[in-house]
Amino acid sequence: MVAPIYLEDTYIDSKLSNNLDSTFAFEGPEKLLEIWFFESAKDVPDSSKSLRAIPIEQWVKILDLVNCKILSRKTSKLVDAYLLSESSLFVFDHKIILKTCGTTTTLACLGELFRTVGTYVLGNKHDEVRVPRVFYSRRSFMFPEKQKFVHRDWKNEVKLLDKYFVKGKSYVVGDFNSDDHWYLYMGGDQSSEEADHGNNDQTFEILMTELDSNSSKIFHTERKPGDIPEAESENLEGGSSGHQLGRETMVQAQLDSIFEDDKKNESSHLPSPGDSEIDFEGDSYGYHGLGKDSDEKSDLIHDAFSFTPCGYSSNSISRKSDFYYTLHITPEDGWSYASFETNYRFGKNSPVSISSVLMSILKIFKPGKFSLTLMTESGDGDDNMVIHELSSNAGDLKSLGYEKQERVLYDLKKGYKLLYLNFSALNTPSVSA
Repeated sequence: MVAPIYLEDTYIDSKLSNNLDSTFAFEGPEKLLEIWFFESAKDVPDSSKSLRAIPIEQWVKILDLVNCKILSRKTSKLVDAYLLSESSLFVFDHKIILKTCGTTTTLACLGELFRTVGTYVLGNKHDEVRVPRVFYSRRSFMFPEKQKFVHRDWKNEVKLLDKYFVKGKSYVVGDFNSDDHWYLYMGGDQSSEEADHGNNDQTFEILMTELDSNSSKIFHTERKPGDIPEAESENLEGGSSGHQLGRETMVQAQLDSIFEDDKKNESSHLPSPGDSEIDFEGDSYGYHGLGKDSDEKSDLIHDAFSFTPCGYSSNSISRKSDFYYTLHITPEDGWSYASFETNYRFGKNSPVSISSVLMSILKIFKPGKFSLTLMTESGDGDDNMVIHELSSNAGDLKSLGYEKQERVLYDLKKGYKLLYLNFSALNTPSVSA
């Protein structure tokens, strides 16, 4: 067995990455599980025993239960980002975010995950871990009959979640009679709904189907499983041919510049909602010359992978804050799908607006249909401002060829608000770059 490559803050499983074959991948919509084991990083009893202290070998064991593998890992000051054979895992000091597509069995890992946290973080070797917050969500599946375990039926998923989490509540958002609706479960043992831990939690998702076939061509590759470029075989920093093509695709599709400052040319680096100080770290895949502003310092660390014969995944994390964004693309005609997710804190003082990010994504993928979800903690005017900004975008979206089908706004427990919007292309869509 070829040993994985360790390059400082980078982990790459080259053997798996070079030989991964996604010919039969079909179910793009992901299952998204987010568990807060502590209210914030400051609440972790021993900073040396946070969730990030769990060894990678244990994450491999947990993810085996989900039926996915680790392709690579990037780390920053506040988060570890794992690129998976089926989507992504983000590990913070106090919480995890696991996003998996296909027929993965996401909830099958809960028992082992709780035992692991008990052993490595809490120091108690049992699985009785009470968490303050948990979120589980997914779009309606394209092929629900192909799912495994409890994932064939939402009610069974909820029953299993209720075995592990307290105060759970489930929602079905959107037109249940259509093939385009969204499920949400949230719960947890948060002591007070008014507790202020300074999290200002926010998650924004764009879930797209019926992708434009011309725009999707870039996410197909002629690389065959096992192909390794000669130059790469001589240079461990190349990582794998899938990573190499992924990074090239990210730049060509402009997926590395989604968060460019709205005030162009006023900022020389990609913005962060946290500390703006930057220190440059060379791209571990050797791409010093790719992309605009490639010679300038960037606040983001990117990790991308192109699958064979088609498909794409990427994680991008801030060097200095807990900001991330992730993209996953299944471009096959008939079941094409793409998703974008970020925890970027949009607001009146953020250098990037939520509308500009939305427009950038739509111009890249040109979907026939898409849904937006925004989960945000209440408590300041920024939440209402961002909700209003998204809700009032109908005019701009119509100019791109889209018409609003639904708008749903929920006041949820634990001080959260949920905005759900659904759009479809007009009869003669005019989505253009």
